[in-house]
Amino acid sequence: MGKRELNKARKRAAIIVIATRSFLERGYAATTMSAIAEELGGSKATLWAHFCSKQELLAAVIDQQVETFSRDIDVVLTVKSFSLPALRRVCARYLECLLSDSAIRLFRFVVAEGARFPEIAEMFQARGPAKIRMRIIEFYATRFSEPEARMLTSLTTATISGYRAEIVQRPIRPTKAEQDAFVDGLIELIASWADKRP
Repeated sequence: MGKRELNKARKRAAIIVIATRSFLERGYAATTMSAIAEELGGSKATLWAHFCSKQELLAAVIDQQVETFSRDIDVVLTVKSFSLPALRRVCARYLECLLSDSAIRLFRFVVAEGARFPEIAEMFQARGPAKIRMRIIEFYATRFSEPEARMLTSLTTATISGYRAEIVQRPIRPTKAEQDAFVDGLIELIASWADKRP
């Protein structure tokens, strides 16, 4: 990468950092391109050269958050075939990632802003959870049929996401041991179902 491209990439990254903070702290409506340009210390033309709309900037923020999340999940999904120990690692990492501060802030943002701006929820689903679900479907499909893999993925993601939603409403987070017990219960449920298959 040449010096010019490197400077452009750095400027883009700086814009995304500022925009992330603004979107997650102030919300979508209260975040303006003008305020971001002012905090960046450059002209509006510089900002517009990188992002032609606030919605495009939000997409970049979501993509960056999802990319970090996906990298963490991919670490355990590199195991190509299904096994219960591998599933346990996937579920534990998925929950851990969902409970990270950045994931919780993004989740709260999407829930709060998605009601007023449905395109935010649609954008988030398409760019985030839908991609993660496809990776988990591929993992389950190494052992189960395609319909079963989709059903198991729905069960896994809905159960873990629901547990996360419950946790963020609690005044005190569960301990690591309690989280592990939850994951173990989910694995036992899936193992019991798998054992009963013909």
